[in-house]
Amino acid sequence: MWAAISFAVMLIVIGIPLWWKTTEVERAFLPYDEIYKLKPSVVNIQMKVFIHCQYPSRTNALIGDLKNMLMTDIYDLVYTPFKINNEIETYLDIENDERLNNVTYGNILLVEVHHLPQRYKVLVSNKRIIYFTPETSNHLIVEVMRDWHLRESDLKTKIKSIIVPQSVQESENLDSLRAALNYDMVFTIINSNPENVKLVWDISTDIKRYIKPLLDQISAVSLHSLKSQWLYFIDFGVLPEKNSNGYTLPLSQLPHIITPLEKKLGSGISKNPCVHLILYTSSCDQSPLSFVSPTGRLVNSMISPQWGGVQIINPSQRNCKEGEELKVDSKKIMAVFVSQIHTLLGIQDNNKRNPLVGLFNSTGGTLRDWELDKLYRIRTVEQITSASLTLQSLSKLLGEISNIVINEDVASSINDAIKYVKLASNSLGNSKLDEALNYSRVAYQAAETAFSDPSLLALLYFPDDQKYAVYIPLFLPIMIPVLMSLKKIQMWVFYGTTKVNVIS
Repeated sequence: MWAAISFAVMLIVIGIPLWWKTTEVERAFLPYDEIYKLKPSVVNIQMKVFIHCQYPSRTNALIGDLKNMLMTDIYDLVYTPFKINNEIETYLDIENDERLNNVTYGNILLVEVHHLPQRYKVLVSNKRIIYFTPETSNHLIVEVMRDWHLRESDLKTKIKSIIVPQSVQESENLDSLRAALNYDMVFTIINSNPENVKLVWDISTDIKRYIKPLLDQISAVSLHSLKSQWLYFIDFGVLPEKNSNGYTLPLSQLPHIITPLEKKLGSGISKNPCVHLILYTSSCDQSPLSFVSPTGRLVNSMISPQWGGVQIINPSQRNCKEGEELKVDSKKIMAVFVSQIHTLLGIQDNNKRNPLVGLFNSTGGTLRDWELDKLYRIRTVEQITSASLTLQSLSKLLGEISNIVINEDVASSINDAIKYVKLASNSLGNSKLDEALNYSRVAYQAAETAFSDPSLLALLYFPDDQKYAVYIPLFLPIMIPVLMSLKKIQMWVFYGTTKVNVIS
């Protein structure tokens, strides 16, 4: 009898707790309250606006008007008077003065000057400076700040496209690439008829000359791996229409061109998102070939949103019939590629600008300082919003499904993501755009790491009914003698005690 009792005690005291501990799902602690307090749709960006006018009264009046006229939902605009040395008289003096070119990321300097070229009232520098004359209306200054530097509508559309993608209208759909820490940028030269057209181009040298400076400039946003390839005897797979302008392809045929073409580009060999930039050499029997824009304009290049760009080069009769080499105008071709990269980054030229507003010419294909700020803001907001939304989706999933394992690595990634989302948001609110970008990158990477951790799927497809189906055949043979022993112990205790009471 004592053997049965000791066996039952061992099972209850040691066996069951041991089984319970060894079969429980590992779930590290997560700060659910902090995750739910994150607000993916709420963004606050502080921008410092330094203002210099010839007379302090004009500066104060301009600050007052800007506060009343430039109302925004996202930006916290902080206006500060700024004094410039009286020896500086023209905008060129300011451009060449290194002391005035240290406006930090995300901020701007408004400077009143006596004269601007070509009767401009406002001149936008490549740096973070806007020049205006004493005769310039405050409405025009507000227009330039709103349409060129702030671009609040782009930020709102980006946030909306992440949180509620189906609510974004096709006309609002951004061409820019989705956030990623690394991209593969593949330049592909397609010669559809190499037997008749001999294309000559040292693309590697031109990539280093025209593309690499731009990618180096935006390396804080994302890293790019540059590749190039040549493909032969490949066409668009769509018959162009023949007309008086030669051969044309409407942009509505773009999906029918991209889908079969992408299979031959080798983009599946990397885990990173791929940006395709294609130079297509038309065949001699379909030359000149061009695209037709929705407005009916003939163009030689087009953009596929969030995918890449294509441009066409047409051989001449001498190239086709006399075998003359087709030499690429690399400066022209690379200028188109650079423009396409700008568009894919979300940076577009303001072609409908006011004729009273001038713009410095860009140099070398790199972004202007304030364009770089815009890219920083868009990517920072996108990464903060995506990280916050990912954390909330993951926490909801983990709360609803108890079988998902939460190990310490996942918990650490989630905690890091929360920490850096807060740091990025605070930096944005304190006019530290470069810091905010770096923090948002870490937050985005940590959130994606946590969400895609393979350990989350370890027991996801092992529900409770399957547990019973596995454990019952193992424990039933053991539990039968245990239950019989427990019954014997019960009878011994009960009937043994009764028998003693009768004798007494």
